[in-house]
Amino acid sequence: PVPESFDLIKEMQKYEPISNAGQPLIVWDHTEDGYKVCDPYGNKFIDFSSGVMITNAGHGNPEIIDAIKKTLDKPLLCAYLHPTKERVEAAKAICSVSPIPDSKAFMLSAGTEAVEAAVKIARTHGKMVGGPAKKVIVSFEGAFHGRTLASQMVGGQPALKDWIGNLDPDIFQAPWPNAYDHEWADPTKPGFSDEKMFQTLLDTIDAHGVEYKNIAGIIIESYYGNLCYPMPKSYAKNLRAFCDKYDIVLMMDEIQIGCCRSGKWFGFENYDILPDLFTTAKGLSGGLPQSALVGRRELMDIYAPNTMTSTHSGSPVASAGTAANIKFLKEHNMCQEALRKGKIMEEKLKALWKQFPERISYVSGIGMAWAVTFAEADTHAIHPEFALEVTKKCNENGLTFFAAVGAGITMKLTPPLTIPDDALIEGLEAYATAVAEADAIMPAYK
Repeated sequence: PVPESFDLIKEMQKYEPISNAGQPLIVWDHTEDGYKVCDPYGNKFIDFSSGVMITNAGHGNPEIIDAIKKTLDKPLLCAYLHPTKERVEAAKAICSVSPIPDSKAFMLSAGTEAVEAAVKIARTHGKMVGGPAKKVIVSFEGAFHGRTLASQMVGGQPALKDWIGNLDPDIFQAPWPNAYDHEWADPTKPGFSDEKMFQTLLDTIDAHGVEYKNIAGIIIESYYGNLCYPMPKSYAKNLRAFCDKYDIVLMMDEIQIGCCRSGKWFGFENYDILPDLFTTAKGLSGGLPQSALVGRRELMDIYAPNTMTSTHSGSPVASAGTAANIKFLKEHNMCQEALRKGKIMEEKLKALWKQFPERISYVSGIGMAWAVTFAEADTHAIHPEFALEVTKKCNENGLTFFAAVGAGITMKLTPPLTIPDDALIEGLEAYATAVAEADAIMPAYK
């Protein structure tokens, strides 16, 4: 951090829990041009985080700010569940981009709330159609779905749920089909087949002694967040068919990759399937705390009036931002922009991988969400100290990220979709410089 920021950072550490620490110590004061983060001391950074994949439409988007100001000027800050023009426009906007026919949207404040609601509906539906035994929820290893109770239970990172103590035995995880961690998911390996890859899910269910008819829901990230790894299309199609056969609610988590970042409005559209429910947040509102659970009408209407609600559901200010954000993403063809700029990112990052194969073990991505993993290529032994040094060098070179994920070894490059081409290339070049600088001063992995 710059010396001028020490007092503010110390106050933050004094008054907020230490769990909020861990991000690069850059004071965010304002933004410029939709892609630059500026501190109060004259420093500017190209942002490759989009907050944390929030500002798909760009930081401080003027169309979103104008919509928010109009609501503030009424004035109107809250309305609970009472009808407002803002909540109706937001719900209509969300459903207008949902590929699920005749869908409905339940608006909430955080992605984890949307996941909780999805699990609740899936289990409720399961008991309605299959009796009390149809309550099993299957999720996937390595997944992150939020930090509240049910979200962490369906999450696939054991260290994050040690605190729970009495984990639900009817919730368990299957291996996520990614070729970095599993040879059976790698089409280049001998003996690979789509059927064998999907069989790993069935084997996991069988190992838990669960009858397929007793599964209420399956929840999966539309891409593997730890590696920005797209789901194999055949796996997605087999998963949809399996859920159809056994009346299982298929839930897709779109919190990170949704709202045009993958090159489609929602990640699952890349696989030519439709879920029954999906969650969206982060890039939904352009910067305000709003999430949504979206899904089939008959599922969304399971609960009677006043039995599944939230204090800030459809908040007027957040809803105004959401409607304006979706309008902007539509009118400015952000799906196409994510695809086009994503190709620039792919070319540059794969060239960097080729340049530093002894440092980078994997590069993967979709649209404008790319990941660079710092580990040993043959053993995948992790080196978070190298990723941390790269992050430091990036900050020194005027480029900022959120902290590396996946045990601190994977840096996710997720700039705003609106970033100009020249700024995107400048940021990618600054990133390559940071890797080279770190390589020059850090000891070899082996």
